[in-house]
Amino acid sequence: MNAKQLKKLLSLHRSFGTVLGILVLLWALTGVLHPIMSATQPQPVKRMPPSQQLDLHTAIPANQVLQLQNIQQFSALQTIQLTPEQVAYRILKPKQNIAEYYDSRTGQIIKNAEQFNVIRLANWYTGLSKQQVVSAQIITSFSDDYPSVNRLLPVWRVNYDNGLRAYVDPSQSRLATLSNDQKMWMAKIFRLGHTWTWGDQPWKGQSLIMQLALIGILCLVFMGFGLFFKIHNRKNHRLRQKPIRFLHRYLAVSLSTFILLWVISGFYHIWNKKPEIPVFNPIFHAQDLSPDAWKRATQHPVQALSIVPIAFGLDRSHAAWLIQSAGKPQLQGSMTAANEHDHHRHSKDTTPTIEMIDAQSAEDLDVLEQSKNLAASYLNLSIHQFKQATWITSFGGEYGFINKRLPVVKVETSLSNQLRVYIEPSSGVIAAQVTQQDALEGFSFAYLHKWTWLPIDKTLRDILLATIAGLIALLVILGFFIRAKR
Repeated sequence: MNAKQLKKLLSLHRSFGTVLGILVLLWALTGVLHPIMSATQPQPVKRMPPSQQLDLHTAIPANQVLQLQNIQQFSALQTIQLTPEQVAYRILKPKQNIAEYYDSRTGQIIKNAEQFNVIRLANWYTGLSKQQVVSAQIITSFSDDYPSVNRLLPVWRVNYDNGLRAYVDPSQSRLATLSNDQKMWMAKIFRLGHTWTWGDQPWKGQSLIMQLALIGILCLVFMGFGLFFKIHNRKNHRLRQKPIRFLHRYLAVSLSTFILLWVISGFYHIWNKKPEIPVFNPIFHAQDLSPDAWKRATQHPVQALSIVPIAFGLDRSHAAWLIQSAGKPQLQGSMTAANEHDHHRHSKDTTPTIEMIDAQSAEDLDVLEQSKNLAASYLNLSIHQFKQATWITSFGGEYGFINKRLPVVKVETSLSNQLRVYIEPSSGVIAAQVTQQDALEGFSFAYLHKWTWLPIDKTLRDILLATIAGLIALLVILGFFIRAKR
């Protein structure tokens, strides 16, 4: 390469760098912001839901309450201990978002019980008092304050006088997340600068433009490599008299590997767009709940009792009683964590103490086998196309913290794409669908983008990643400075 060609390449590199440098700067600065946002977000005082011990021997059976209130169809039914003295049936009717509560001793409706319950749960998780509650309202769509990364809908938002906002899922008595103005604006800035998302939904052409930008940055890096090794040692030596250019050049070479890792993994992540997880709303019929099944489900004190689907139909879902025995470890509570590995560290590799009884025949059911049947019903596949089902009680591997729900059952198929379906037994919801390609992308993003392979604490890893991202931002700023001086 002669001097004229080298000059043209340098000019091209500077032009590319001027345009693409803005994008690199945005990604780098928001990369620094992300761990700060994670470390400073509000944290719950308690992580597990309030404990319950429900003795339903003297309660009016749930099926009788449904008959008493002339409720023929419903989509959800849970047993909730509102106060130490009052146990209620939480019943959600089809096409409704706000559930009704009925006293288990009288069968009568309890007014404003859903709101009372979510405030009770919010106060439990936050450690705040009811006197600090400003308002509570149901949330049925995602927003800047409650983006789609939280997964759970509908939820209730409880607003406090100190600016804290608690998002509660009353169907599972869990905390979806905590937010405040600082977290909301940091998350908004991150989405604007890192994922180019305005609001909470992607815009047309977003994925294509981001991929083209990443390809451009990839070319810019390789162009810089070529320039570095084509420039004579004499000129490199002369650069020491120009410290900004010297620093820019050698900083670029030092950081190039990290930039390539982030660019490649980011491109693969955007390119491998995952399909939307289907949402099924079960419709149960009150007449399908047999007295014998209720008697079996309530013969001993329980911690939790609810109706869950075990098969779907067009207008009729097969129901089962899901029972969690009293005195056993609780299921999922808070989904807000400073460290994603905080969740269920105590229960890793431990089988949840959940029982299942057919609500019509009163027969004992195997949770793992029923999860296979439910997955087959969801996907309209034969049960013979499913291999095995196993409990997942902690986040890790292909089922990461992003999926939010625990514990779940992993159901493996014999399909060519090696599809795995993750079912949450406590709700009957599909938590995730993962093909072999999805798994490869997930691992590449975890290893190349987030560096989860590093054998260090997450906090130290975040500091390291933020430092490198900050140096990349410095690299771009130096490049802009050099360009401006020419």
